[in-house]
Amino acid sequence: MRHPSIKRAAIALALASMGCAPAFAASCTTPVGAVMSLTGSLGVLGQQIAKGSELAVADFNASHGANTCDLKLSLLDDQTSPSVGVDAAKKLVDVQQVPAIIGALSSGVSAAILTSVTAPSKVVQISPASTSPTFSDLAKQGKTGGFWFRTCPSDALQGLAMAKVAHDAGFKKVAVMYLNNPYGQGLSQEFATGFKQLGGTVTENVVYNPSQPSYRAEVGKAMSPTPDALFLIGYPGDGTTITREWIGAGGPQKFLFPDGLESQDFVNDVGPQYLKDVHGTAPGSDKTPSLATFQSEFQAKFGTLPTQAYIPNAYDATVLVGLAMEQAKSSKGPAIRDAIRKVTDPKGEKVYAGVAELKKAAQLLAEGKTIQYVGATGPLQFDANGDIAAPMQVWNVSAQGKVEPTGMVTVAQIDAMRGARK
Repeated sequence: MRHPSIKRAAIALALASMGCAPAFAASCTTPVGAVMSLTGSLGVLGQQIAKGSELAVADFNASHGANTCDLKLSLLDDQTSPSVGVDAAKKLVDVQQVPAIIGALSSGVSAAILTSVTAPSKVVQISPASTSPTFSDLAKQGKTGGFWFRTCPSDALQGLAMAKVAHDAGFKKVAVMYLNNPYGQGLSQEFATGFKQLGGTVTENVVYNPSQPSYRAEVGKAMSPTPDALFLIGYPGDGTTITREWIGAGGPQKFLFPDGLESQDFVNDVGPQYLKDVHGTAPGSDKTPSLATFQSEFQAKFGTLPTQAYIPNAYDATVLVGLAMEQAKSSKGPAIRDAIRKVTDPKGEKVYAGVAELKKAAQLLAEGKTIQYVGATGPLQFDANGDIAAPMQVWNVSAQGKVEPTGMVTVAQIDAMRGARK
């Protein structure tokens, strides 16, 4: 017969492997996966977005007691490539056995991971940045198993917001150039529908493929007939090349840029002197106590908070995984999936971002109470498709060449446009 202490240790190990570690475990660690673009065309944005998840893990681990496992973020680079992203996700799921993945950023990468890895494996996937309407359709078709969530709004909202921004800027004729992936396809379609609704005309809708040495042919097509402005949908790498070639070919230096190009590095690479008339959109944040806490904590940990989208979205996505595990008392994918809406219940007691508030959340959950996590991006009310509604921030390039926010298109304004469409 084995010594009792050895037997207890064996039982504890077996329980831990099933995601139900006993309360007497002094310490344990649950891996949480993250697949983000640290290199490739989205790398300049992704390196900052990943810091949002890192901060969330640090806050969560500092907030709970001995009866809750620490989170360990396992971050892998997808190189902004669907095939690389799928390989990374398989490694996380098959080898590290993560119950949840934060990511990806590119809609094309996220869609590949969702359909071939996370949904079939019953692993939760929460993207902080994939905005294509495709995911709503997949959910409606029952292809996500409810394992898909995103803490950013769909481009069904951003397309309408950009249409309003273009209309308010006085543009009547806009040429669209869009990246050939679910992000570009969905946003170009939503913008075209919304802009037409407001009386505008899309003069050309030109698709382009990534990583080309030149886009002169596509630029030439988009320039005829001459538009008032160019709406360029893409990421900083290819976006820089296209914008430079547009300017070099004599295109009007009036631009509409979406979230994927809200990057100071992109502006610097093109040259701020050529970007004096820019109108941009990106997911915004409702003003909540969480936003101020997130901003101050991020600056304390990393020095500066860049002006770009999706960093707080990554923070919220990661916090939600931790809270869902606490609520479910499980680190299994289906349990986390079912608990996410329970920790964002509008009938629950409100808790916010930061160590102190997450300690409060842990105590409430330990007492069996209901909570509503109100994140750095605002209230996270997921619909049946895993989507949220959120305002869209408007941004431009200042006279000093800096990317800066200038306003907001509210959820009510977007809803009014959607209602008028029906």
